Amino acid sequence: MKNILFLLALLIFSVSCQKGKYFRVNGTLKNASGKTIYLEQIDLNNSKIIDSLVLTDKGKFSFKGIRLTEPTFFKLKFDENNYLSLLIDSCATIDLEVDAENLTEYSVKNSLENNQIKVLNRKLRTTRQLLDSLNAKYKKHDVTNISERQFLQEKYLNTIDNYKKFVGSFVMDNPRSFTSYYALFQKLDNNTYIMNVMDRKDQVYFATIATSLNILYPESERVKHLYKYVLSAKATQRNLAKTQKIMEMAKSGVPDIEEKTPDGTVVKLSSLKGKLVLLSFWASWNKNSRKENKNLVNVYQKFKHKGFEIYQVSLDQSKILWEMAIEEDGCKWINVSDLRFTESYPAAIYNVKNIPSNYLINHEGEIIGKDLFGYRLEDKLNELLN
Repeated sequence: MKNILFLLALLIFSVSCQKGKYFRVNGTLKNASGKTIYLEQIDLNNSKIIDSLVLTDKGKFSFKGIRLTEPTFFKLKFDENNYLSLLIDSCATIDLEVDAENLTEYSVKNSLENNQIKVLNRKLRTTRQLLDSLNAKYKKHDVTNISERQFLQEKYLNTIDNYKKFVGSFVMDNPRSFTSYYALFQKLDNNTYIMNVMDRKDQVYFATIATSLNILYPESERVKHLYKYVLSAKATQRNLAKTQKIMEMAKSGVPDIEEKTPDGTVVKLSSLKGKLVLLSFWASWNKNSRKENKNLVNVYQKFKHKGFEIYQVSLDQSKILWEMAIEEDGCKWINVSDLRFTESYPAAIYNVKNIPSNYLINHEGEIIGKDLFGYRLEDKLNELLN
């Protein structure tokens, strides 16, 4: 039912505004005689003054601008520290009554969205005041009273958490509105956003708005930016998780690898413990790798009967090309791959930046050499096996 009402309202608005060429912001600003008031458009990467006027004793003002193609943020301001945030769509007409001595309390007619912004700002002010009060008490309190300080810390965090819940509920109630975008990017201070896209709980709300607005306004630069912002956050989280896992594995010694050979057999690197192993990274599409394979064929034939083994990991994507290269190069040793190309998990856990690359692992499973090619590899094997 909510969806039907929303679409119906959108249709009525579109029809009623179809012939309009301008949007308008009208109103009265008390206690501001002689002051200059500005209407400033806030785009994604810049802002621009649309119009300005000097207020008379009556405080009446009226601004208009070219019809908008999407909901757009504006500031009605005296200076950078004294302004009202507005959201204007298409050829809407907004009527305001404002007192210059208290810009936080104003009335809005003909605009649900701007009344919502007013509610969001009022809630944020109340939250800031409570946090400032808690912070002041914390600084003044006796540092030796640990329990009281912990109580204040917990209350501070709970206050922020409660505001996050409020924003989350607001977003879910208004998933198709730019007011939800506004809510997601509110700040506690100049440097601190309340909602954090890297927090998985908060990220749900960012993703919800990015998806919904992308359907309605796919060409909007602000929406495109939000969509990429969410995707980038998710990618960063995946990389952090991967890095953490790599670090954990590194702490436990040589990271193990467990991948499939071309015939589907799973072979673990750790199953070769007790042998001298060359862990080699390569790819069928890499010329230097194919050239190095020729050297490895000679080395393998010379030392395989002395307890030497090669465990080769391919950074291929095509199973067919991988198998053909193994056959053409005469690689008779163990060859595995997860077929994830440059996203190869084994290559990631060994921090492989270039191919070919290799690690020499001794009988105890310890890395004793890295990137040993040609005569350097053969000399090392002669030293260890003869």
